[in-house]
Order: sequence, then C-alpha cells, then structure tokens
Amino acid sequence: MINKNSAKILIVDDDPTQIQVVISHLQHFDYELFIAKNSADTCKVLAKQHIDLVLLDINLPDGNGIDLCREIRSNHEFSDNLSIVFMTSHHSNEQEAKGLSIGANDYIYKPVNADVLAARINVQLQQLRKTKLLSHYANVDALTELGNRRAFDNQLQLELKRGEREGVPVSLLTLDIDFFKAYNDNYGHPQGDTCLRDVAAAIKSECRRPSDFAFRVGGEEFSIILYNTPASGALLFAEKLRAALIDRAIPHEYSEVSNLVTMSIGISDTLSGSYNIVELIASADDMLYKAKQNGRNNAMSNDWVAAI
Repeated sequence: MINKNSAKILIVDDDPTQIQVVISHLQHFDYELFIAKNSADTCKVLAKQHIDLVLLDINLPDGNGIDLCREIRSNHEFSDNLSIVFMTSHHSNEQEAKGLSIGANDYIYKPVNADVLAARINVQLQQLRKTKLLSHYANVDALTELGNRRAFDNQLQLELKRGEREGVPVSLLTLDIDFFKAYNDNYGHPQGDTCLRDVAAAIKSECRRPSDFAFRVGGEEFSIILYNTPASGALLFAEKLRAALIDRAIPHEYSEVSNLVTMSIGISDTLSGSYNIVELIASADDMLYKAKQNGRNNAMSNDWVAAI
C-alpha cells in the first residue's frame, strides 16, 4: 500500500521549463519525483522503480505519449499498479478519448495550474490505494498471508516471460506437508491452521530475495518461484527450507517419517524443460510425487534427490 507522502511520481517531458514548473508545484508535498525525457528513459525508470503515477507528455522526441501509454499498459505488471495522467497543450476531444481508451486515467492541460495538478494527483493516488487494497485481498491467502492460487498463476506467468526475455532460468518448487491429514484428524483443525501458519512462516524466512515468491496453492500445498535460479540452486534452497521447518520443532506424532512436521518438495526449472507454464507445473508435480515415493521428507529435482 502507498502512503500519500511516499508516492513515487515519474514526470515524462522533454521540455526543461515544463519539468521545473511541475517540480515546483509538487515539491512541498514530499513526493519522490523522477524525471524521464523520452520513451526509452521512461521504460528504464519503470523497470527499476515502483512508480505510482506517471505524468506523461503527449509529444516526446522518440515517439508519442499515446503509444508509450499503450506499451506500459500492455505489461501485465503495470495493469493496475500505476496511474497515467497525460499532460498536453492541445485540447482535443478525439485525442482525449483515445488516450482514455488505451489506459490513461486522466488529462491535465498546459499551462499546468498548481491547484488542479495537486487535486488531480490526489484523486489518482486515493483511487490507486483502493485498487491496491482490493488487489491485495484478492491475491493473498487469509490464513498464511502468502499469495493465493490466483496470485501464483499470475506471478508464474510473469516470471516465465521475464526469464525467457532475459535468458535466465526460473525454478518452481512444489511443497506438501507430510501426512497433514493425519495431523488435522488427530490434533484438530484449529491446530492444523496453526501448523499451516508456522510452515508459511518458515517459508517466508527463507524467501529473502525480492525475486523469491511464495504461495499457498491448496490445503497443505505450497509453491515457490525462484527467479534466475537453476534446479541446482533451487535444491540448495529446498534443503535450507526443510531444515528451517525442522528447527521450528512442530510436534507430529502421527507422521510416519518423523516425530516433527516435515515436508516433501518437487523441483522443476526452465533449463531442464521450457518456459511453458503447464509443462513446468507438471514437472514439479511429478518430482513431488517421486519425492513422496522416495520416503517423503526430501526434495527431488530432475537431476537428483536430496534426502535426509
């Protein structure tokens, strides 16, 4: 969620005078301001910063704002996560309608009035906060506060596209708590919920990079996406995760492999397969099945098994 005074605003304009005017209007709000003078620089800033709002000039030296807006909106990551406000000196109902139809949120006309600019930005940031709040509840598992199945499907698609574009491996880990049904049946569902939260906490403790994504995708099933990580690295991650769970020492006297709660892990990556989402999930599920066949409480990838 964004705080009004910590919002990041990107000003896209090739006119130094106009840039200074906008900055002077906004500097007392304590927004974090970024500058881009063309389409290429805009894309670079968006790739590095979590921008909340873009003030976008219609005319740019390497293209136009309409095309840039369309390009930004075509990226799923930016579909609901930022507002785009066009700035233009020429009032055109046709152009305004076109801009709104391809994803702009509002228009501001030059010369920019300080009060109007502040009010329009405030409205957009309020709406953005509401959108992000709704998105948060729609994509988060309430019990564990990890991403839910919907979030997993969306994020995996994003990471696979990014990995293929940048030529780096993406690993997928599918995790299952060993003999969780027996745990629930004997300790009761409230204690089962506590167990799920404890397992989720162990997973969170090991997902330390911004590019590590964790999800609860089923009852006792979890998934982790590791960007720029081959199966060999994912296997090391899996072993650290299993150890972290064992360190929590959650009693499970009804398990057939340990007196503590343990997990089995299946691993697939794009080096041994492809960037196809269906194939990657199927491969990880297959490795999980084999990990269970191998005695549970272990991790298995297409390369080898790491067991206790």
